[in-house]
Amino acid sequence: MRSVAFMMLKAQGEASPWVQRHLQHRLATASEKACLMDWACGAGRHSLLALARGWKVFALDHDEQALASLRESADARAHGGRLHCLRIDLEGQDSMGEVARALSIHGVDQVSAIVVCNYLHRRSWIGMLECLAPGGSLIYETFAQGHEQLGRPRRAAFLLQPGELLAKAQACHLAIMAYEDVVDVNEQGEPVARMQRLYARKPGLASSGHLWLS
Repeated sequence: MRSVAFMMLKAQGEASPWVQRHLQHRLATASEKACLMDWACGAGRHSLLALARGWKVFALDHDEQALASLRESADARAHGGRLHCLRIDLEGQDSMGEVARALSIHGVDQVSAIVVCNYLHRRSWIGMLECLAPGGSLIYETFAQGHEQLGRPRRAAFLLQPGELLAKAQACHLAIMAYEDVVDVNEQGEPVARMQRLYARKPGLASSGHLWLS
């Protein structure tokens, strides 16, 4: 079990410790032209991390109110010029086309990193990875089977099967940098969430052999 005050972090809108740890490393080693895609971003707690380090951010979500909150937060920090919000149904028939067009409008072909937190739509997996540049990072965490005994979500469509996230990454030949399949507990040691977490890199154009060194 992993001891984190999971529900408290979510309530306060703080960045996920998993995302923060691996994104901070990526932020420190990336070029000035780096770009993050915050997939199903909500109020954009992870978008704000990247904006603070000078990255361009594409924040995707269906909730206009959440995106408005993110815009307000970014503007208050003088980061609004590097934030591009796209209101989109990520499960829609042409969602990947909409994403590609949004990137193209801003002169971006692919992004340096993608963050997905507490969201699962299996049919989007391949299209999402096509948005990631060679050598780019995927930082992903969401609920897994067993969580239905602890709280929402409870539907199988929203819960990863045992080992599913790792298997998906391996099937796409991603370089696995870190992986967890754990039960999170609160400060009293009580289970609050069953999670799978992944930090992986997309193979580069030449070779993926040096990804573990970067």
